Amino acid sequence: MTSNSRWGRIVAVAAVLVLAGGAAAFAQLETGNIYGKVSDQTGAPLPGVTVTLDTGVAPQTQVSNAQGEFRFLNLSPGNYKIKTELQGFSTVEYPKIVINVGRNTTIEVTMQSALEETINVTAESPLLDERRISTGATVSQTELQKIPTSRDPWTVLQTVPGVLNDRVNVGGSESGQQSFYVGPGAHQDQGVWAVDGVVVTDMSATGSSPAYYDFDSFQEMQVTTGGSDTTMATGGVVLNMVTKRGTNEWKGSGRYYLAQQSWQSKATVSPSQLGPHQNPATFKSSDEKINSIKDYGVELGGPIVKDRLWIWGAYAEQRVALTSLAGVSDKTQLPSANVKLNAQITSSNSATLFGLDSNKKKHGRNASPFRPQETTWDQSRFGSKPTMYKAEDTQIFNPNFYLTGLASKVNGGFQLSPLGGLGPIPFKDSGSVWHNSFFAAFIKRPQEQLKLDASTFFNVGSLSNELKYGAGYRKVDTSTLNTVGGDAAIYAPNTVGSDPRFNLIQLERPATIKVTQKFVTGYAQDTLTSGNLTANIGVRYDLQYGANLASTSPANTIRPDLLPAVTFAGSGMGFSWSDITPRLGLTYALGKDRKTLLRASYSRFADQLGTTTAASLNPTGAPSYYYGYIPFSVPTNGTPPPPGSIILGGGTSANTLANGQLAGAFNLIDKNFHAPITNEVLGSIEHALLPEFVVGINLTYRKETDYQQNDLLVFRAGCTAPLGCVATPADFSTRNITGTLPNGQPFSQVNYRLISGVSTNKGVLIHNGPAESEYKGAALTFNKRLSNRWMMRGNVSLQDWKWTKVPNVANPDEALPGGNRVNDPVISQSLGSGSKGGVFVGDSKYSYTVNGLYQVAPDRPWGFNVAGNAYGRQGYPAPFFVTVGSHNGEGRFNLMVAKANAVRNSNINVFDARIEKELTFSDFGLTIGIDCFNVFNSSSTLQIQDAIGSTAGNLKEIVSPRIFRIGARFSFK
Repeated sequence: MTSNSRWGRIVAVAAVLVLAGGAAAFAQLETGNIYGKVSDQTGAPLPGVTVTLDTGVAPQTQVSNAQGEFRFLNLSPGNYKIKTELQGFSTVEYPKIVINVGRNTTIEVTMQSALEETINVTAESPLLDERRISTGATVSQTELQKIPTSRDPWTVLQTVPGVLNDRVNVGGSESGQQSFYVGPGAHQDQGVWAVDGVVVTDMSATGSSPAYYDFDSFQEMQVTTGGSDTTMATGGVVLNMVTKRGTNEWKGSGRYYLAQQSWQSKATVSPSQLGPHQNPATFKSSDEKINSIKDYGVELGGPIVKDRLWIWGAYAEQRVALTSLAGVSDKTQLPSANVKLNAQITSSNSATLFGLDSNKKKHGRNASPFRPQETTWDQSRFGSKPTMYKAEDTQIFNPNFYLTGLASKVNGGFQLSPLGGLGPIPFKDSGSVWHNSFFAAFIKRPQEQLKLDASTFFNVGSLSNELKYGAGYRKVDTSTLNTVGGDAAIYAPNTVGSDPRFNLIQLERPATIKVTQKFVTGYAQDTLTSGNLTANIGVRYDLQYGANLASTSPANTIRPDLLPAVTFAGSGMGFSWSDITPRLGLTYALGKDRKTLLRASYSRFADQLGTTTAASLNPTGAPSYYYGYIPFSVPTNGTPPPPGSIILGGGTSANTLANGQLAGAFNLIDKNFHAPITNEVLGSIEHALLPEFVVGINLTYRKETDYQQNDLLVFRAGCTAPLGCVATPADFSTRNITGTLPNGQPFSQVNYRLISGVSTNKGVLIHNGPAESEYKGAALTFNKRLSNRWMMRGNVSLQDWKWTKVPNVANPDEALPGGNRVNDPVISQSLGSGSKGGVFVGDSKYSYTVNGLYQVAPDRPWGFNVAGNAYGRQGYPAPFFVTVGSHNGEGRFNLMVAKANAVRNSNINVFDARIEKELTFSDFGLTIGIDCFNVFNSSSTLQIQDAIGSTAGNLKEIVSPRIFRIGARFSFK
């Protein structure tokens, strides 16, 4: 009867939570747990033991159950103390229990019959976590502060096994722009960002963050790349950042870091690698360089009412000033402010209020040899509301039932304005260099989130159960205007197939998009332990849908007859995805000492629905183009060409009615279209050489299926469908594109073109295609917590990620996921963050990262610390392409003309070092240090011009040269 009553309560609570709705629910995005068992000297469990946890704020107390078990959940990362007391036994104290984000710390307490008053256990708390059900890495505050890095969350990502990104951040040279990254077999669009339990992922640039952060505000960072945790919505990289909080002691710190041009070495680049527009004769004076990097800030926290109410706050700013190759300036300012209130309302209830305000002010975004100053962007926040705020409450009903609720608001958005203004028409010359102006964007991306998470504990015989369950709701709105200066762009005739007497002109009607998305989630997972075996069995439910709202696009000012103003009344719900994904994980601890863990898991993931896909049925969601030609005699100095000089010969990508009303979408979505699916199998072995030193080998296998496929819709005789019919091979003719690569090797590539009498408005049928990708990875990992004067963390990873199937389409020039074509085997291409649009991330067979710290004579007055960080990977491919011109409305796109692996950029090997001296004066500390980034002054090639033309093969980017940084940090308590 008691058992039935207990299960009835569990089912009832779970039902209430699921009915609450939900987005990605993360139970441990900002906390860790302690699980303990108390026994006597014979090994028999001890019930009734009073266990007190010193948290640094309000103490917590529990009494061990009949099995001798106790637990403390939802603990902020940091150091804790535990004391166990029972009449007739000596008191046992653990003075240092280390808690990490998302990590479960298990301790075994043995109590002796009273022989002495107190027994102190000084052993380190173990790093091994038998309850862990995910792969990735946890980065402690010690590592964040002591290891020489660019102090950038995207740099932290590349220290995780299997994670690759599109840039090398030398001392902060790339901190003004987000990196594009991939995980082990996962594209960036499946990435998730979270701050203090709030999912902040930008769903319009899926996998990116809506904010930049104060690096010193973080208590800890956790990166997850896979596993059977049902709180993980996707199989992508999850970056979870937890900020500091106030305690019963007033504590604070501040820092100032500086790097400047006079402390930077010269790049070692051969003039033969440069194009004439890069001025080889004076390259050293217009070298890619860091002008200055400044990073400063303060943080402070303490009690308002001791044991009841605490506050913490921080303010910081980072300033990065660069000069790219060809002397183009790029300046960034990143201010950030945080404030947090924590309250212990009752002994069983705690609450948190948190706010983050972040801004990015950038002058010269996308500076490169092919984007002169006037074509770069000014970037700033769009709106003045705080970036994020949340309210959270945790209620402990009893030691066996915990409940946490959270509500949050995120105000994302930014604007990109070309420095040359929006008046001049952009012009791309025959060397692929832009002039006059560029495209512009004005974007708002607010989101709201509600979620509930619960944990219930019970035992069935010798089987211990921890049932986690929860639900949430997330609403994401997007409002965007994309436009171009002068309503047109002009391209010089390096475009294959265009008449050499003419320039191509692309007339544009701006894109205006308003989309709302909603995400509802429920999950349940049971962690069962019996002896040396731990099993995690769970299931997750996701409902994702999007609605396109009413919008209006103005007419093209040059040829309003071709692209008139249009309005779209909105189509309501576009479509929805509904998925149930199971998870299973097993861990077995070998031997009595449990120093070796064997793990295996199976997980199924459904892709998250990004705004771009949700907006597929919105006809104003992308710019509408009409292609034509203008003679060379027409000026391209930024002024509009006379309408009569435009020779019509392209086509339109707009489905426009005569009255200016859009009939609806010009895309179609298959009624069975569903989320792409990833199946993952993991296996690993971990061994604790010491309690605080763990080594392991991880094996990963992933297969993603049901990729989105877009089949071109065309108009031809006999086709009566209003939006066109799916193209067939008979609708295309072929031609060979021939030429010579920069190394002198000839190429010949087939290009597919619509035949005469067949046209398109570029609408597509969206469905799940047969494309599949397969990932196989292996990683050697090691992690040593700071003890005995040294620490270390790192990995060596091998990976093989490739397409195993490609679509069987009428036009093999059509795009695969990741921005690539059917004839291009590269797995994932950077989508253009900063000036990195041509970086083919994911096709690197190996990578490694190792960082460490050693304390030299810490007990001597002259003692100091030395630290280092090494990173390396195989160079990414540099496949060359030609730009295929407009024909019968198909538009223009890049066609690969060389195999992806025919040319690779340089392998990357970068080493950073630090030496620092710590000075302590009572409760005040001062640390002075010097960092050296890119110690060996590598000038490895990161990007070359991969567009066939007069500048093909010229340098676009190199690893930033060696630079020194000085820094000072103070702290008090």
